[in-house]
Amino acid sequence: MLTNPLSVDNKTILITGASRGIGKAIALGLRDAGAHIIGTGSRPESIEWMKEEPGFEGHAIDVRDRKAMEALFNQSIRKRRPIDCLINNAGVADHTMASWLDDERMDEVLDVNVKAVMRCCQSYFKTHRKVGGNIVNVSSILAVVGADVSSIYSASKAAVSMLTKSLAVEWAPYNFRINALCPGLIDTDMIGLLKDNKTIFDKEIDKIPMKRMAKPEELIGAATFLASDASSFMTGQNLVIDGGVTAI
Repeated sequence: MLTNPLSVDNKTILITGASRGIGKAIALGLRDAGAHIIGTGSRPESIEWMKEEPGFEGHAIDVRDRKAMEALFNQSIRKRRPIDCLINNAGVADHTMASWLDDERMDEVLDVNVKAVMRCCQSYFKTHRKVGGNIVNVSSILAVVGADVSSIYSASKAAVSMLTKSLAVEWAPYNFRINALCPGLIDTDMIGLLKDNKTIFDKEIDKIPMKRMAKPEELIGAATFLASDASSFMTGQNLVIDGGVTAI
C-alpha cells in the first residue's frame, strides 16, 4: 500500500500562538489529521481550552523567552518525542499610523514578530540538530505589498520571510527545511481595529480579486502540506494564500 505523503499522522507539531485565530485553527486541523499538538499561549487562561482537547498539550510561555522555549524543546526530546515540525505563528498586529509610532510599540512588534521567531528557530535547531527538523514560519503578504497603517508590521513580516530563506540555505546541510506561509486578509480578532475603520477595511477588501477575507480554517491545507512529507524537497519558500492579491 502506498503511503500518503500528505499524512501528519503521529507527527509531533509545536505551534506557537496556538491559543486563538490562525494558530488555533491550524492546531485543530492538524490534530484532526492525526498529529500530536504542543501548543503555546501567552497566558495560562489562553490555553485552558487545550486541556479538554485530546491530542493537545498546552504551555503558557512567552515566546520571547529563549530559555523557556529551549526547555520545551528539550522536554520533548527527553520524552522520546522529537518535534517533527515547528510552526512559528505567535505574533502581534499593529495598525498605527506611521507618523504616530513610538519606540515602545516598534520594539514590541519587532521583539515578538522577528526576534522571538529567530529565538524559537535557534532553540529548535540546537535541540534537534542530530535528527533534523521542519519549520513553518507564519509571515504575511504584507511582506511583499504595501498597505495603509501597517508599516512596522509589514517590516516585521518582511524580516520573517527573508529569515526563512536565509535559514533554509544555512541549515539545509543539517536536514532542516524552513518555509513560510504568507496569508492575506484573514478574519481573526487581530484585524478588529481594521474592521472598525469601514473606509480602510472596504478598500482592503476591494483589493482582493475574490472580494472576501479568508477564514482561518482555509490555511489548514497549506499548513498540512508544509508540515508533511509532501513538501520534502521544498525549502526557503514563501507560500502565498491571499485570494489573488499578489496576482495583480
